[in-house]
Amino acid sequence: MSAIPKDTIKSIGESVGISNLKDDVATALGQDVDYRVQELIQEATKFMQHSKRSKLTVDDINAALRVKNVEPLYGYGCGEASKFRRTTVNNNNIYFTDDEEVDFDTILNKPLPKIPLDVSFTAHWLAIEGVQPAIPQNPTPSDAKSDLLTKKTKTQSTSNGISTDQVDVKPLVKHILSKELQMYFERITDAIVSEDERLRSQAFESLRNDPGLHQLLPYFVQHIQKKVIQNHKNLDVLDAMLSTVYSILNNEHLFVEPYLHQLIPSILSCLVGRNICEHPLEQDHWSTRDRAASLISSICDKYGKSYHTLQPRIAKALLRAYLDPTKPLTTQYGAIKGLSQLGSEVTRVLVVPNIKQDSDTVMTERASGEDRTKLQEQIGVLITESLLEKDDRKMVVQGILDALD
Repeated sequence: MSAIPKDTIKSIGESVGISNLKDDVATALGQDVDYRVQELIQEATKFMQHSKRSKLTVDDINAALRVKNVEPLYGYGCGEASKFRRTTVNNNNIYFTDDEEVDFDTILNKPLPKIPLDVSFTAHWLAIEGVQPAIPQNPTPSDAKSDLLTKKTKTQSTSNGISTDQVDVKPLVKHILSKELQMYFERITDAIVSEDERLRSQAFESLRNDPGLHQLLPYFVQHIQKKVIQNHKNLDVLDAMLSTVYSILNNEHLFVEPYLHQLIPSILSCLVGRNICEHPLEQDHWSTRDRAASLISSICDKYGKSYHTLQPRIAKALLRAYLDPTKPLTTQYGAIKGLSQLGSEVTRVLVVPNIKQDSDTVMTERASGEDRTKLQEQIGVLITESLLEKDDRKMVVQGILDALD
């Protein structure tokens, strides 16, 4: 005997357009519906018990329907239980939900809601080389979890009659390296300053070709900065740091752009530093400055199209060092070398117009002896090679020689 009478089955059939349903068919359908409903309730009860609840909800029914590969019910939520009312139609009891009556006049007389704010977009770094920056837009996982569990409230404390808000300061994001990467970093940093030429070349080759160094990139950049600051008069260490920068820039697997603002000051220190070695007359610091200038040129060529202000800012810094009368001739040489590496047009516009007015003070007041001869040779060759016209070369060389005599 089915719990669903055959008259109910016939009424449902008439509502969907099926009339004159036979009694035996309605009875069979009632029994099948009874079995399906009991099976569904049993499956939903399992979800209720696993959820440690004693009340069956709509979510339990929907979960049971999904298990049976049946589309869930729509339009029902897990709020308060629906209240049913009973009515009699043709001597049959029919139950329906009691919907609240809405007065349209009340709705029309309500004040209009506030206009919503316009849609706006902001961009920020979600992660750089696998590391999440510690910025307000990027909460840490612990903060995100706590925000979901509890709603933070701001407390105010009053001190000496002044009310101040207590602001939560988010901790810095911890970057955890594996032991293998830590060992690799220590081995490489020791090898690049080693006296063994073969060991140094292997270290630089590894930095140029290794595809798994993206997590170590910020540490290498910090290491370069630290070494340049601590060894600003150690020519061997500065050469090693320039070689490290060259290897990092030529590694196709590394994304170096976010770290250019940290690398360029170290390179410029090697280019226009006052004294980058202990014995300037005995050590070849000119080649170190030349390497630094070529690195600046390669950075501008590679990233200048993406960052339009990169080359103008570097050129402005070098021009300021070149025109400063208080700077030594070593700094002047590095500035002119760097400007010449930025292109012939930069040399023609920024360097050539200042040669005549600067030659008297540069060549006569700040140089003497062997240093004066070396600067004459280096700066004279440098300026003349950067010009395109032969007549201009002869004129500049003659002007420099006249200023030195």
